[in-house]
Amino acid sequence: MRPALLALLPLLALSQELPEDGPDTPPFTDEAVEPAPTVSPEGCALDRTWPTEAWPERAPGPDKADAVAALEAYAFPERTPEQEAERLGVRTDGVIVIQGGEILYERYGDGYTAEMPHLNWSVSKTWVSALVALAVAEGRMSVEDSICDHITATNPENCVIRVQDLLEFASGLEWHETYEGDPPTTSSVIAMLIGEGYPDMAAFISGQPRRAPPGTVWQYSSGDTTLLANVVQAVMEPEHGRDFPWTLLFDRLGMTSVVFERDNAGTFVGSSYLHATPRDMARFGYLWLNDGCWEGERLFPEGWVLDSTRVSDAIRARALDRGPRDVQGRQLWLNQPVPELGDETRPWPDMPSDTYAAMGHWKQAIVMVPSRDAVIIRTGDDRDGSFSWNTFLSLSLALTDEIPMGGLGYRPAVGEPGVMEASEAMKFDVGLLGLGTAYGAKLGCTCAYVIGQTHDYCRAYIKASPDIVKAKFDDEAHAVTTRAMGFKTATARWVNERDGCLLDP
Repeated sequence: MRPALLALLPLLALSQELPEDGPDTPPFTDEAVEPAPTVSPEGCALDRTWPTEAWPERAPGPDKADAVAALEAYAFPERTPEQEAERLGVRTDGVIVIQGGEILYERYGDGYTAEMPHLNWSVSKTWVSALVALAVAEGRMSVEDSICDHITATNPENCVIRVQDLLEFASGLEWHETYEGDPPTTSSVIAMLIGEGYPDMAAFISGQPRRAPPGTVWQYSSGDTTLLANVVQAVMEPEHGRDFPWTLLFDRLGMTSVVFERDNAGTFVGSSYLHATPRDMARFGYLWLNDGCWEGERLFPEGWVLDSTRVSDAIRARALDRGPRDVQGRQLWLNQPVPELGDETRPWPDMPSDTYAAMGHWKQAIVMVPSRDAVIIRTGDDRDGSFSWNTFLSLSLALTDEIPMGGLGYRPAVGEPGVMEASEAMKFDVGLLGLGTAYGAKLGCTCAYVIGQTHDYCRAYIKASPDIVKAKFDDEAHAVTTRAMGFKTATARWVNERDGCLLDP
């Protein structure tokens, strides 16, 4: 129908002579009625289930009974007393499987419930990417911006780093991302979180020397994401206030559990310290699954999800400290091989190629599978490497049904063979006892006063090797003080329901 005729329809409706008791039939024929739109002008689906108020639930059919049993046997196995004492084996805290906006499966373990927020660890990185997406959508920043368009770098030479470089782990900064099992005095991320960097993490990160021009080398870095959090805060807080992640994102999606901890300078610890219940994590995954749209409104710029799920040019060219088949886009892990680096199979070979995920330490994840219209959530406390993502995800996906829907798919690009290298260890001026007490105080406070676990659970949660750190919980002050070797101490305190816990300076 021509636009001119459509404009006359309201007038024609008013001119209809209707019976006193109202019309028996609609005033227009089928030819005059436009079908209800299924897509908004912004390109967002309108005919979707939106779990803003609550998640709908739908039990898997009887034909899925064996699949449910197989998932439960793998994700929630019986553990021996020896495994329990040393925190060994598969240790799942929560699982949710969603398809079509409905929860098919949900279970919790080890004292966790649906109401308890869980530490996301590096899943937090993808939340920071979403905050950047909001800032770009508002026109307040561009991925091509220099970081120094918005913040002051400790080392002015680092002003050549762009927002996009941070999104793609391609800042070129010298960084050494190691955790348990490696010398803590050579770990950049430990120095940032609980060592010399924690009073002002952005200043610490932006003061690091560079090993390569930005955009030319991929290296996984908690520093890149935490610096990115500082940049987006500098952009958004003057207009929207200190709590802009809640007002612009969390509240709009119906999330009520999110805690996002900061350093002593007020920067969100974007690499590691966001907490949320699995159901709120699932809302975040559902936002990504729906192309950054929520209830018909576009929150992310159009194309943001697509760009974020393409293998970055930096990792194709040169990768430092790359784990086996690690593949990244923008703060997301992808199920796509990188032929330039010699990959022959996908990271999770039993999952569709369009699968992508936010993943974190000790096996946390928000996993999106567009070709199944599915989101899979897993929280855990896995320390020994016995857990397999490919096994868990394929067992979870077996609860869903095949649907006639296309995914993002793998978009191959022609490029020169890439290079994989290992970075040289760095050295930080930090005492081991200081690291141990700071680690115990911070995680102990988070465990007890953000998550809500028992003191006994939290003492086991913060246990490290060697086991020399002792924790004292002060429930009245919501504080944890740790002591090592009888003299080295650290204290972390709960600040409020949004900021969580903070180490004392």
